[in-house]
Amino acid sequence: MTIKNTLTLRNFLILFCIAILVLIGMKGIDINRKMTWVKEAERYYQENDLLQAEEWYQKAAGNNAIHYKEDLIAKRLKELTPITLMKQALDRLAQRVKETGSSQDFTGFLQVYGELQNAKKEYMGNGGRFADYYPKISASYGLSDDITLYFQAFKVMFERQLEDQLNRGATDEASSKWNLLAIPYAFYGGEKEKTKHLTAKFKEFDERLMSKLAGNGQFSEFLNLSETLLSQYQARDWKAPWVKNKTEELARIILSKDARGDQIANYALHAKTYEAYAKSAGIKSNLLKEIDRQIRKWIASAQRKAKNNDYEGAIAIYQALSVYMDTSDEVKKTKLAWTAHDPLRLLQQADPTKNFYHVSGGGDRFGGSAYAIGSDDRNTLYFAKMNADESVQMAFTQEFPSNIPIRGISIEKSLSTKTVPVILVEGESATRKALYAAYEVRDGSMSQLFYFAADGYTVQSDQSLLVTNPESVDGEGSQSQDAIYTYQGGRYQFSSFMRDYTDISVDDLLAHSNEKVRFTSLIVYGGEGEALAQMGNSYVKLHGNYNFFAGMNVTVIGRFSQFEDVYPGGDPSAELVTVPVFEVEMME
Repeated sequence: MTIKNTLTLRNFLILFCIAILVLIGMKGIDINRKMTWVKEAERYYQENDLLQAEEWYQKAAGNNAIHYKEDLIAKRLKELTPITLMKQALDRLAQRVKETGSSQDFTGFLQVYGELQNAKKEYMGNGGRFADYYPKISASYGLSDDITLYFQAFKVMFERQLEDQLNRGATDEASSKWNLLAIPYAFYGGEKEKTKHLTAKFKEFDERLMSKLAGNGQFSEFLNLSETLLSQYQARDWKAPWVKNKTEELARIILSKDARGDQIANYALHAKTYEAYAKSAGIKSNLLKEIDRQIRKWIASAQRKAKNNDYEGAIAIYQALSVYMDTSDEVKKTKLAWTAHDPLRLLQQADPTKNFYHVSGGGDRFGGSAYAIGSDDRNTLYFAKMNADESVQMAFTQEFPSNIPIRGISIEKSLSTKTVPVILVEGESATRKALYAAYEVRDGSMSQLFYFAADGYTVQSDQSLLVTNPESVDGEGSQSQDAIYTYQGGRYQFSSFMRDYTDISVDDLLAHSNEKVRFTSLIVYGGEGEALAQMGNSYVKLHGNYNFFAGMNVTVIGRFSQFEDVYPGGDPSAELVTVPVFEVEMME
């Protein structure tokens, strides 16, 4: 063995002995510590400071340097187990408070806070021996300060988020608001202070956000937000009267602007949207009455326009209001009234390519809601009818001569029926006052009823025509006499001249004084300009510009109004006879 090896071994042994001595010394210290800790713990226990006693008993239990009063330590720790459990629970919760608070995990933080409240209730609620130690243990972990600090930080963060949300105009992010509501009132300084603070904060936020949406013209979005807010506040049992009030205020501003600008369509849309909102939200609003009044004003305005023949203006109002209410019937009625007032519209609707003249018409006749009559530049006659489904049915005829100027076209009321109109055309005539033509409209076609030139005509009670001085009627005196036209074979034709006398028997002449009558009698005594004709057992004197021949049976038309004494045959020796004098106007 060399000297070097000898020195190295010696040094190792020296170091080993030193280490052993150090260990022995440390163990002695630990032994002394444990005995001291047990003594200290027992002193605290005897002083009834159980929190400190539990802490020193725990330290002593963890010292294994010596087995010293282990039974006492175990007994005391078992007795002080509630304190140990409190410390363990609060230690874990204190760590989670810091973790969730520092990471801004509000949900987790609220959960920890809830568990703390449950722990407090568990350990203090029973009022047991160790209940008074809970606040001391909690204070030792600084839980109250930490929780207050983090809740205040969350308040600042959420209020900042609300401001940011407002700047962005976002309406679908309500978590910040309800997070503020979730913070316990103790951290606002009390329940009253929390209500006051949040009410002011929520009111300002809601009103500014609703005003921003309304100001940007986002009317539906603004009302949707209002309804959502009402539902959210109701679900949280939070009174928020400003939502309804501000909504009504902003809606009234927008609707008033629409009304002042006569923006009827915009008003109708906004009014309908607001009514739907009020119904869905289940609220009563004075604005609904104002809307009803304004709508009724416009309805009255449309009615006045229609009455003053401004049908286009009336229809424009009704159509603008159609978003708010069903105005289809009003539009339909106004269009019909317009068409009845201006039947040219109906003819143009049926055929927009033609120019129409002598146009007239009306409404609710001849099986249609409106009708129109007229002619074109070729004298083609037209009848148009609007059906119940608003389709237009047209009939026409080209029978009227195109070279005869038309004075007027009308409905012949006396010949028309409820479903079959008769169109009367009055044209120029070189020989009579007018040319008259009538056309019956039936089953979509037009057929001629009559066509004649005359000085006029009337429809008699039996539906025959009394035509004054018709032209080109065969028969004696046709140029100067009134004629009767009757309906034959689908049209009116000449039947006879008008009789202005009564057929009688000559024996009844005395009963028709001053009446125009016709009778037949045998001439007994003839002559030029006058004669005696047989009348029963006597005579009647015929007087007129005719040659009367004895032995003739003549038919005469005329009147008698006086009597005359005559000698039959002109013989003065004969008996004088008083006879009626008949003024002959015509002899057949």
